[in-house]
Amino acid sequence: MVLASLLVAAPEAVAYPQWNLALDAGAGVRRAPTLGPCFTGTLGLRSDVTFGERTPYAWRAGFFAGVGSTDFRTLEVSAGAVLHLPAHPSFPLLLSVGGVVDAVPEAGRAGVLGRVWWGSRSLNYHGVYGMAVGLWVQGRYHPGDQEADVLVGVDADLYFIAIPAIALYEWIRR
Repeated sequence: MVLASLLVAAPEAVAYPQWNLALDAGAGVRRAPTLGPCFTGTLGLRSDVTFGERTPYAWRAGFFAGVGSTDFRTLEVSAGAVLHLPAHPSFPLLLSVGGVVDAVPEAGRAGVLGRVWWGSRSLNYHGVYGMAVGLWVQGRYHPGDQEADVLVGVDADLYFIAIPAIALYEWIRR
């Protein structure tokens, strides 16, 4: 009876989704037991979806998924959880943890990753897509071969990248 009354009296849960799709590029240092430290670069696509109140002051939680390449030698797929911390209404922090799996050349080579992202992130009050541009620091570790790397980079929202092409198209069309 108490549980039923709590469910009836409970406040309404709000979980408005916000997602984005970004091109990310970064560089850093990789360390492998057989090679020692060496320079590495990464390029990929990453999307995240967070759920929470529709206000820039709300903590939000969700998940991310990405696909990318390291040094144009590998194809990696990653996914995990993301936590949106409202450090500033327009410049939040996002903390991500998850897993990464190589698809090519060593299919199935698994690892873990952690990322801290900071940048400009819009909140769309009328839709679910919000643009984002920011900087990130990421660490990855592959326990099978004890390879680790630390990367820094930039995310650029695909809509943000497309704005000049859209403007040119509209200018030509008129």
